[in-house]
Amino acid sequence: MTATAAKVRKKAKRSNASPTGERFFFEGAPVFVEPAPGLPLIDFVVCLRGGAGTDPEDALGTTRLMARLLRRGWRGAQPSSVDEQLDRLGARLSITLGQRSIRISATVLARNFEPLVALLARLVREPAFRNDDLARAKRRIRAALHAMRDDDGALAHRHLRNHLFGDHPLGRPVGGTHASLGRIDRTRLIAQHRTLLRRDRVLYGAAGAVDAEEVAAVLARHFSDLPKDRSKGAPKVPTPKMARGRRVRIIDKPDRAQTQLGIATLGTWFSDPHRMPLVVADAAFGGLFTSRLSHQVRTVHGYSYSTYSSLSVGLVRDAWEMWSHPATERLADCAELQLRLLDEWAAEGLRAREVGRAKQWLIRGRCFDEDTAAKRLDMRLERALRVGRTAPEPIDRFRSDVRAVNRRTASEAVAKRIQPRDLAIVAVGDRRLLEPALSKLGGVTEVEVRPHTDRL
Repeated sequence: MTATAAKVRKKAKRSNASPTGERFFFEGAPVFVEPAPGLPLIDFVVCLRGGAGTDPEDALGTTRLMARLLRRGWRGAQPSSVDEQLDRLGARLSITLGQRSIRISATVLARNFEPLVALLARLVREPAFRNDDLARAKRRIRAALHAMRDDDGALAHRHLRNHLFGDHPLGRPVGGTHASLGRIDRTRLIAQHRTLLRRDRVLYGAAGAVDAEEVAAVLARHFSDLPKDRSKGAPKVPTPKMARGRRVRIIDKPDRAQTQLGIATLGTWFSDPHRMPLVVADAAFGGLFTSRLSHQVRTVHGYSYSTYSSLSVGLVRDAWEMWSHPATERLADCAELQLRLLDEWAAEGLRAREVGRAKQWLIRGRCFDEDTAAKRLDMRLERALRVGRTAPEPIDRFRSDVRAVNRRTASEAVAKRIQPRDLAIVAVGDRRLLEPALSKLGGVTEVEVRPHTDRL
């Protein structure tokens, strides 16, 4: 055993176990371990802080391309050798990108844990970034952007985020645009990789038939001596600002029988004292199949079979959204009803039985988020992304925080955070029918129309 491995093992032994597992630090990076010895499988994650939100403004999509090309192997290796080695190890690999992180996740037979970590270390540390792989990845992303024009739902979601946040990083598309892809070359990928692969930005996780000592020793052999972050730290994401009034954007797709209707405003953020009351309030309003929104729009009036609300929570204030999919000829009635329900929710709050039902659903459903070691690990990594690198690990107080919410605190959270007078509204459908209907909605201050063929 190397001196480094011995030192890390000693740290791991001293580490206090969290309620759901263990945490220690490897070269300053937090390592989370969720032991589950019953099944001879191990899930291993390397998580890099800073995802699509770190893209250069003139080269959106750089991090997505970088993440895609990580899987194409390291310098000197054939791209096919990665999948061949994964097959021999009995492993599967996925690389996912979000606004805040890149996650390289793999599942492997326990006896092949170290060979898998060695493989991932080479992928992460020595990516080839071949020009032909880059050109192929660009073609695929451009094809996906073109295909999005025929996917009304995806088109609506992309436009609603952009309409709500504008030029703010939260409004930028994760995959970039046709224009930005043209400005990304191999040099950009190498620079972004150097920015993100720093020991101060990385988190590790392992779940399954493994313990902290084994993880520490394997990391010491394959992930030692990552570069230090010599910068002043990741740039802070500014707090988004909501534009005044109810602003409508119509994405014109002629001859559509159904309309995708999205309505959004700003909601909450991770450290907001009103966050958990608003989570409960959102579930009561539109998160359940029997919630107020679904009952009125779907059951009572039959405007849309599917309708719901959702709340995103990040480091800064994120979106609250409300969705429905009415027949085009019923769009005006559906939109008016949704806005009226929103106004009543903000002004009058919730009934006690609505809050009680939402709390019961949230608490009972929590078990599905933590019923495996891999899911518990994912939750811990997600919480760690929201706090400082060396801050104490947040305790999962979800159930107790939900129980503490009552009608008064839930209603206060809605009144404080949800502003129904300031909304971004997006509808995908035939402008000849949508524009007259939406321009007459109360409080609408502007209506813009964009062709669905716009190059996104």
